[in-house]
Order: sequence, then structure tokens, then C-alpha cells
Amino acid sequence: MADRAIITALGENDEIIDCDVLFTFKNTATDRCYIVYTENTYDENGDIEVFASIFDPDDKTLTFHPIETEEEWALLESKLREYERSKEQSES
Repeated sequence: MADRAIITALGENDEIIDCDVLFTFKNTATDRCYIVYTENTYDENGDIEVFASIFDPDDKTLTFHPIETEEEWALLESKLREYERSKEQSES
């Protein structure tokens, strides 16, 4: 079994939530780092909910910042598709 990276976050009602980190990456064009993670919950279609944020890897408190541009969302969606393909290939 592969090592799991887990982050702990506070929810809306200050409840502690353990989240699995799916992957992180740095966009060298913008010099921003991104984290893609899940709380392992499912949406109304039965798909696992995935979240993404900008973060500073040097920030010891791991503060997340919102993704604000369409270009960033397009990049993240592309990276998520790559992640899903690689996961499917490793499982077969």
C-alpha cells in the first residue's frame, strides 16, 4: 500500500477533518503551488468530492488560498485528469 499524506483541517463548525492529499504541484509559469485533496465524501452523483487550493510550502501552518482564475482551474482540471489516468493504469 502506498504511503498516504494526510492533512488535518478545521471544518465550518470547528470540527476536525482528516483529508487525504491526492497530489501537489508547482506551476513554474506563475511560481504558485497547488494542493489537491479530498475529505473522502461523495457528492449527489456518487463521485468523490475533490478540492484544490493554492498554498505556500514554506508556511508551517499550511494556509490555503482560493483559486481565482479560469486559467488556474483549467490547469487543475488537466492535472486531475492526468492523476486519474495514472491511478487507473497503476490499478490495472
